[in-house]
Amino acid sequence: MALTPELRRGLRLAAVLALTALIYWVNLRTPAAFRFGILYVLPVLLAAWNDGLAWGIVFAGATSVLRYLVGIDQMPADTPLEARLANELSYLAVVAVAIAGLSQLRRTQAQLELLATHDPLTNVLNARAFSTELAQELGRNRRYGRPLALIYLDLDDFKRVNDAHGHATGDAVLRLVADATRSAVRQADVVGRLGGDEFAVLMPETEGTVAHAAANRLAVGIRTVFRGTPSVTASIGVVSVTGSEAGTDELLRKADQAMYEAKRSGKDRVVQVAL
Repeated sequence: MALTPELRRGLRLAAVLALTALIYWVNLRTPAAFRFGILYVLPVLLAAWNDGLAWGIVFAGATSVLRYLVGIDQMPADTPLEARLANELSYLAVVAVAIAGLSQLRRTQAQLELLATHDPLTNVLNARAFSTELAQELGRNRRYGRPLALIYLDLDDFKRVNDAHGHATGDAVLRLVADATRSAVRQADVVGRLGGDEFAVLMPETEGTVAHAAANRLAVGIRTVFRGTPSVTASIGVVSVTGSEAGTDELLRKADQAMYEAKRSGKDRVVQVAL
């Protein structure tokens, strides 16, 4: 049984808490000459990396208290309170710098992951990431015999838009098309840009009739968004499968053929095929 995100987080935090308790136990049972208190940085950074800045701060505060309690027994009795507090403030300062650096690293990693999987212009999946999602969904389709649909669209005469209005306008058109595509389909559907002015939508658990209706909504949505200048329409191909042995390339090729049939039939329309 797959673990829910909440359960996984609970298990991670329990492990970090156990590590904190282990370090506390070791500190209590080792001579004062052994300074293991710095090891508390480990659970603090693990909590911050895996579960966010807030949990890192919580563990930083908790471990500082544990350090202080151990220090009461291990420091000389005449150690001034100011010195004890200064030690913990120094620890918190080091931890704060470490957490800040870790948070920046986490943000950078998230940005790199986004760049690796998403088209920077339209913020939908790029061709490689979309193909990966399609392959995974086709695997489920073969195992369980569930329906799947793919929408493939290409803008009509997009080169004329670039030639007449410039590439900046062309880029704006592509962003609007991506927005219109997301609006026309469900949140669970996967939108990707396959290159140039070609987009695709992966619709898991979807019958052909439902996908055809979504494709018609999309065609109307694009036509409505660009009512005026430049006037933009799209030719759309739809392919639906159930328990097929077809691979990713074959499914994309069939959808592409349906899209070109829509262009040959007069453009700004939807053509559907089934495997």
